[in-house]
Amino acid sequence: IGSVGEDVLIDKPCKLEGGGNHDIQIGDRTHIQSYCVLGCWKKYREQEFSPKLIIGRDCNIGQYTHITACNRIQIGNGLLTGRYVLISDNSHGGLSEGEAMIPPAHRLLKSKGEIVIGNNVWIGDKASILGGVHIGNNVIIAANAVVTKDIPSNCIAAGVPAKIIKRLDYE
Repeated sequence: IGSVGEDVLIDKPCKLEGGGNHDIQIGDRTHIQSYCVLGCWKKYREQEFSPKLIIGRDCNIGQYTHITACNRIQIGNGLLTGRYVLISDNSHGGLSEGEAMIPPAHRLLKSKGEIVIGNNVWIGDKASILGGVHIGNNVIIAANAVVTKDIPSNCIAAGVPAKIIKRLDYE
């Protein structure tokens, strides 16, 4: 791990995947619960990447969460996740017929872009946040949602694919 803030708690067992895990930064008072997997892929097969995984302060990452980057994932302060959450900026290949004929583990990694998650975001159990997505501040992502598009600040999003179901008016 590159840098770990003060009073960070990482429950065992947890796993770091990929090469060059010093590209992972974890902010102060963050708690990563057991069975989480953090991946920063500098190299996958013949591909080379410059990944970055930044987790802010005061975050609580639930058990069995899987966060994997070959591009960049930036998580703001105060994130809370349920269990079995996936945050991934990459996938094994695309949708072409040629790629379909290759076993998924042998396909090239592809990224639709970085993931940015704002401050004070709550991501429910079994939700998935996919590449190229920006989530604003004070957002709630419902359990089992699959986020494929940006979610602005102060919203609740749910469904597959996730859609805004409520805007929160704090004024």
